[in-house]
Amino acid sequence: MKKLFVLLAILLAFSSLIACTDNNVSSNKSSESSNEISEENIDPLGSFSEPVEISIGRGIDPNYKFEGDDTPEDNVYTRWLEDQYNIVTKHEWEATTGEDYEQKVSLSIASNDIPDAMVVNETQLKQMIKAGQLADLTEVYEKYGAERLKDIYESNPGLLDNVTYDGKLYALPETTLPSAPLTWIRQDWLDELGLEAPKTLEDLEKIAQAFIDHNMGGENTLGIVGTSQGGALNSTFLTSGDHFLNFSSLFFANNAYPGIWVEDKDGKAVYGSTTPETKKTLEMMRDWYAKGILDKEMALRKSAQEVLVSGQAGIFFGPWWSPYNLEDSIKNDPKANWRPYAGPADSSGKINSNETTGSTYIVVSKEYEHPEAVVKMLNIHVSEKDPSYKEVVADKQMTSQEVPLFMVMGHGDQLEYAVTSTQKHLAGELKLEDIDKVNYGFAYDLAEHAKNVKKEPYDNYNIQYWDKAGDQAFFTHVYAHLNGGSEFINADINYVRSIATAKTKTMELKWNNLKKLEDETFLKIIMGNAPLSDFDKFVEKWNEQGGDQITKEVNELN
Repeated sequence: MKKLFVLLAILLAFSSLIACTDNNVSSNKSSESSNEISEENIDPLGSFSEPVEISIGRGIDPNYKFEGDDTPEDNVYTRWLEDQYNIVTKHEWEATTGEDYEQKVSLSIASNDIPDAMVVNETQLKQMIKAGQLADLTEVYEKYGAERLKDIYESNPGLLDNVTYDGKLYALPETTLPSAPLTWIRQDWLDELGLEAPKTLEDLEKIAQAFIDHNMGGENTLGIVGTSQGGALNSTFLTSGDHFLNFSSLFFANNAYPGIWVEDKDGKAVYGSTTPETKKTLEMMRDWYAKGILDKEMALRKSAQEVLVSGQAGIFFGPWWSPYNLEDSIKNDPKANWRPYAGPADSSGKINSNETTGSTYIVVSKEYEHPEAVVKMLNIHVSEKDPSYKEVVADKQMTSQEVPLFMVMGHGDQLEYAVTSTQKHLAGELKLEDIDKVNYGFAYDLAEHAKNVKKEPYDNYNIQYWDKAGDQAFFTHVYAHLNGGSEFINADINYVRSIATAKTKTMELKWNNLKKLEDETFLKIIMGNAPLSDFDKFVEKWNEQGGDQITKEVNELN
């Protein structure tokens, strides 16, 4: 839960200027609620002269507590949207967020009964494009898209390209924070042993063995830790940003991409968990496990993070924001100098990672008369709240339950700007008032608090040059960004994007069993409870039990 909270906290922090300002879409299936849009309404943030109605398919959380008599369809935000912009949102249907919602969307697509707009995943998007159900948003986006909205998409290269087919823009995608695993290591242990930072898998093995041999964490020193009980060995196409305390880095360094869909030598989609490169990595991990390089209780511990806190371990893999989970480790041992390094690299020197992919898209029915209303609502979502909004909503945080067609939106360079502006401010090269507070509010907050916790020299991020007590509320924010963030933004990472980012039809029925087969086989091989040859048997079973059909469906979608 803590990992989930941290991820949500980071997303909210980066998108606070945007996600809180609320996204919507407006529509009118019938002509009675709206007239033809006149030139006066080309203002991206202007109000419609007549009410424009939009019917949407809506995912709801039945446990969410609204204030008073408010509902997902009628609440403080939807009323403000209608009063201020003449956009009237109606629910064509509702479904509980998660599988129920996904099934309802799929049913709408199959029956060709599409609401004016709804949020879909990538597989559903491609199905709708092939079925000819979607409006071409190219012209309406160019004409009605606000400058801020366009800036956000331009700062996220490839996002709009991924939803453009034959020159037509078919969706408005959510933005995602970039992520890749780094190697986090106890620098104080490295320094004590006179060792260099790891660059390759071989370096990593030698360092872990040295930590163990010299009892750096006591008699029960562990090598590399990761994957708690019930956790995953690696990120997947459904959990593309999950890089904390698993072993994705070991696979990437062998050019293996388990859990995602990649191209084979013929350009066809293949499931990365079934490739020779993955088998090679399992063989290596099996050897490391036998030697004790990998934690003997991996996948058995209730919490691998507790081992970091105890001081027994000196190496784990995690994203740039991992320091959010290292507070207790540093508290228990103020000398615990956790430093990140990009890699390990593969045999050619490349640092690989799967690409974090967004799986949320706003789509508009081709039958809807006013797709410009959808673009206007997204403009409103990403723009600064106007005075009327602040008066109505006050300090209440609007969520996906109040806001129709909610998506997290943010500039693609949020992290880079936050890191570099804070560095420049500490160096005296950038005044606080010159930081772009409008587009990068959290970067301003970081820089404002940085000198409270960062001691000189400002460009040295070792733990002895920090004052946690100087600003306990902001220490972890600044420490994570300058320590982890600076290493990440300067890393040259070769990203591999999964061909599929959502479940296909057959996956809906068979994926859970196939994933269970994969997880059990891989763990048994690593732990020495099954021979390496069981990998080949796994591939055969995987194909027989639905993998062949799923692979066919993935290829048909691309």
